[in-house]
Amino acid sequence: MHYADYKTMLSPGNGMNVYRGCTHGRICCDSRSSRYRTGRGFEDVEVKRGAAPIPDGQLRRKRRPCMIGTGSMCDPHIPLEEGLMATRGCLEAIERRGFGLSILTKSDLVLRDPDLLKSINAKAKCVAQTTLTTFDDGLCRKLEPNAPATSDRVRALEALRDAGVPTVAWLCPILPFINDTEENLRGLLGYCARRGSGGRCGSGRARRCATAAGNASTRARTASSRG
Repeated sequence: MHYADYKTMLSPGNGMNVYRGCTHGRICCDSRSSRYRTGRGFEDVEVKRGAAPIPDGQLRRKRRPCMIGTGSMCDPHIPLEEGLMATRGCLEAIERRGFGLSILTKSDLVLRDPDLLKSINAKAKCVAQTTLTTFDDGLCRKLEPNAPATSDRVRALEALRDAGVPTVAWLCPILPFINDTEENLRGLLGYCARRGSGGRCGSGRARRCATAAGNASTRARTASSRG
């Protein structure tokens, strides 16, 4: 971990990265790409010094409220956040200024902040999202060794849903010969159905695999009934 000074945090498209880098250890994370210029190494997380006041000042100068997005590049709830509380400080600024929030995380640490997420949703709009890659927690530990297990993320979505915060599950990435099986896709979709996730998003491959799995199952049932 190292600190860096920033004057701004919000992108022209109203995206916000509280941290640069991540320690979840996902082997399939595209944010590791050198094109993002994380510098010292992706696991050497860069912490933006005095993070909370930076977006607060930028939000104050905006002419009208909008949705602020965080988590698409670097997870806002990495383990360091538990002690640093930089993300929470930014969420407090968003809530105070009456802006909306779209937050994507692979951590159940988001359950620390339901008060803020509920308040943001009441004032504007808040959507809490997580990525579900594997139905099997054992495989999850291999692909995402330092991230909370899939089952923990699902429980986090359920708790936020019960608290009145809209939720979305992202079913991605779908990796050929690793998690593109019918069992995995049905398991993940079953998680979403049982937990009542407000939305489900997936890659084109995920949708094709899910359709193929459904078609194969239908053909099998039809053949069985004819036999």
